[in-house]
Amino acid sequence: MMEWLKRFWTQPSKAYRNAFIAFFLLGVHFVYPSLLYAFAPEKPLAQLFWAGQTFFHQEYPLSEQSVIWRVLGAGNVFTLGLMCFMLAVNPKRFYPVLIPLCVMKAFASIGFLISFLSGAGGIHYGMFLGIFLWDGINVLMFLFFAPRARRALLQPGAPRPLPYWFAGA
Repeated sequence: MMEWLKRFWTQPSKAYRNAFIAFFLLGVHFVYPSLLYAFAPEKPLAQLFWAGQTFFHQEYPLSEQSVIWRVLGAGNVFTLGLMCFMLAVNPKRFYPVLIPLCVMKAFASIGFLISFLSGAGGIHYGMFLGIFLWDGINVLMFLFFAPRARRALLQPGAPRPLPYWFAGA
């Protein structure tokens, strides 16, 4: 079992290895909450309420009871996770998904900044600024890791992407 981990960690392409780790963790970061949005929406909302109170001393000013937007949000966030997993597995083959991944996440990031600046719900809710920053960092991570991994895999003699180190090929 540990042999595949050793092959993965010591592979010749550090850029691919690092991108795999980053995109795998980002994929989990999106898929897990998307399932909560779909099946237990009270949990992420409670986290949002807690964070707003803890860091900004603000009550969340809006009602979040819409099934339509919850389902759409869950689907969009799940799609972000899928695109991250695709880039983790093979950034050379799935490089084109970087564009919709960045567009979807950057749009959300800018939307939260606009909501913060415009005072959505009657206040400038601080968590919206925090979400804008976090989503922006996610986009920067996409743009940092994917091109480097793709370039590394395009080099002569580059390793094959997953599952070469997993399967022992």
